Amino acid sequence: MTRTRRRIGLLLVAVFLWNLPLGHSAPRAEAAGPGHCPAGAPFVRPGSPEGEPQGQLVALQPDAGPRSGGNQVTLTGSGLSTYTRVFFGTLGADGCFAGREAPDVVVLSDTSIVALAPPWPTAATVSVYAGTDCGRLSNPLGYTYLD
Repeated sequence: MTRTRRRIGLLLVAVFLWNLPLGHSAPRAEAAGPGHCPAGAPFVRPGSPEGEPQGQLVALQPDAGPRSGGNQVTLTGSGLSTYTRVFFGTLGADGCFAGREAPDVVVLSDTSIVALAPPWPTAATVSVYAGTDCGRLSNPLGYTYLD
């Protein structure tokens, strides 16, 4: 009987250890207010020496949408294949992001990314950035949330 209990105990420990996460995933940015930095380092501004890779956005289509979000926005430019995240909001002088991350992003090619616009609380014009998993950002383009 003790062997059976010991095996059950070992099995339970193995199941517990199997379900532990092995790595740390990048935090998703969701601002609580101005000046909010997600856990970890601030974002790296485009054009800074440590800001490689240098992706360049040239257009958003469409460049406006409803405050409820959910519409597809296509970002076009160059050097975009390493940019797997899209952010809607503002980047402060201190490198802290205030805004929201697109809930769904698909990198189609080095020149095209499709993202779903997140909801926004008020009608406003915000900046859209493409971002890498380690926090490097492209240049911003404007996106307008409509009532």
